[in-house]
Amino acid sequence: MARRATLKDVAAAAGVSVTTVSLVLNDRPARVSTEKREAIARAVKQLNYVPNQNARSLVTKQSKLVALIVPDIENLFFAALAKCVEDECAAQGYSLIVANSDDSRESEQALLRRLTSRGVDGVLLIPARESCAAGAGAALREDVERVTCPVVLIDRLTQCGWCDAVGFDNYLGGRLAAQYLLEGGHKRIGIVTGDVAESSAADRRRGFADALEQVGERLDPSLCVAGDYRFASGYRAADRIIDGGATAVFCCNDVMALGFRQRMAERGLHVTEDMQVIGYDNILKRFGLGWRMTTVEQSVGDLAAACWGMLGGRIDGVVNGGGAGADAGRPWLAEPQVKVLTPKLVQAACA
Repeated sequence: MARRATLKDVAAAAGVSVTTVSLVLNDRPARVSTEKREAIARAVKQLNYVPNQNARSLVTKQSKLVALIVPDIENLFFAALAKCVEDECAAQGYSLIVANSDDSRESEQALLRRLTSRGVDGVLLIPARESCAAGAGAALREDVERVTCPVVLIDRLTQCGWCDAVGFDNYLGGRLAAQYLLEGGHKRIGIVTGDVAESSAADRRRGFADALEQVGERLDPSLCVAGDYRFASGYRAADRIIDGGATAVFCCNDVMALGFRQRMAERGLHVTEDMQVIGYDNILKRFGLGWRMTTVEQSVGDLAAACWGMLGGRIDGVVNGGGAGADAGRPWLAEPQVKVLTPKLVQAACA
């Protein structure tokens, strides 16, 4: 195995001191001539020099690592969000560690401990479904309070009020879906929900039901089917809702809508002509699935930019403030910020 080039090797090759190389490579103010800077750049390239981040961390007190904990990496929304967050981090010189909790409270707890022990500078956390269940919020709060770096909650529990958080207005998203279907003349409308024990899923359902009630319609319990944001749950829900006489359905994410549409196709039914289907997320086009679908968009790009903006600001505050200590030095807990983004309806030209 070839020996890894060191700062001393670069200095020797460039004919300058180690201190000069360090100042130039770290973009610190220094009186270094253009010729010497060019010599250093050539030496770095010739020697294939890569800075030792561990050594740099000892000086800067930063690992330049950020963690993103997602509940289900196979969920297309979370996968796309991870990609967008990574782009945001990379633009600021950070690397992203993505970890999957499998919607398990136990796994989430272990990941928070493990990632913190690795010295990450910040954590972006989409809470596990088990952590969103009634009575579980206090335990999650205790876990987050043990984390010594800034934490931002994403997508779920964003209205908890005890930690920085970024998410979309799911109640409004549910209303948008209902209004679109009502304006299309539909009255008997079904819904395939997420797990309503989790706040964002419950808010989508509540917004949907309230919009129906405001125009004198009622959400028929027989047309309300619990899903889990996976293809199979949308597929399984289709027969009950179709046989129940619904003329339209709101699937609370695009993947369930795909499952629903698959079952419709198997029964010889067509979207729009036989039944209207609306999804949620507007995520499918990112993966080239080829489905044109009316959906309520949660822009993963906007969400990634917002959560990184919040976390990056907190990290900068820790660095400039000399580190995180008691709550007074941890504003993400002492003075939490909440940013709520607005979803929008995206209507397919041909549903």
